[in-house]
Amino acid sequence: MKIFDHLNYYQILKIPVNASIIEIKKGYSEALSIYEKDALATYSLFSNEERDDLLKAIEKAFFTLVDESKRAAYDRMLVDSGEIESSIIVSDDPKKPSPLFPSIKLKDQEDFSERIRKKSSDKGFKKLSNEILSKDLISGNDLKLLRKALGIEISEIYYITKISVSVLKSIEKNQFDNITSELYLRNFLKSYAEVLRIDPQPIIDGYLKNILQNEKKD
Repeated sequence: MKIFDHLNYYQILKIPVNASIIEIKKGYSEALSIYEKDALATYSLFSNEERDDLLKAIEKAFFTLVDESKRAAYDRMLVDSGEIESSIIVSDDPKKPSPLFPSIKLKDQEDFSERIRKKSSDKGFKKLSNEILSKDLISGNDLKLLRKALGIEISEIYYITKISVSVLKSIEKNQFDNITSELYLRNFLKSYAEVLRIDPQPIIDGYLKNILQNEKKD
């Protein structure tokens, strides 16, 4: 998409190179509000295909910058290309604030993945997941049942996806008003399902249908 062709991820989200996680999320939210399909400010400026390309670029920028390792690699690439100065990128400063869940330490990603792989192959879990994925409407409680069946704590999903615990709890409690964007929600559900090692698409489709069903009741 030409509008973003010559912009780096920080410029796309209109945030400084040393932006905090809060600033990244704010930039992402504001970018979505400008370019979403129902955005009045840009409604007549782009075709559906152009808008989809814009949203994909915004999404890629966001999910790169909120991931520490991906962001570090991206910053190094910008420094190597001479686009930014190394002195202004986010560093591993020992004085930076401690993480939200300092007591949570997955032994390592491989260990966690192996634990979930074994549990997800269990016949009981397969039966439960097949039942839920075959439903037309999927609720937050369905997701919670799947998570509990695998023995995953909600804080572990936060640790891996960087989706805030408050948002994860809102999803599981069907508190749709706490999630401002459908694009946000789709991405959150996709990440949630991937942690559980289940197909994200039926989860996304069923959950969104559930929202529509509840809206009709209101």
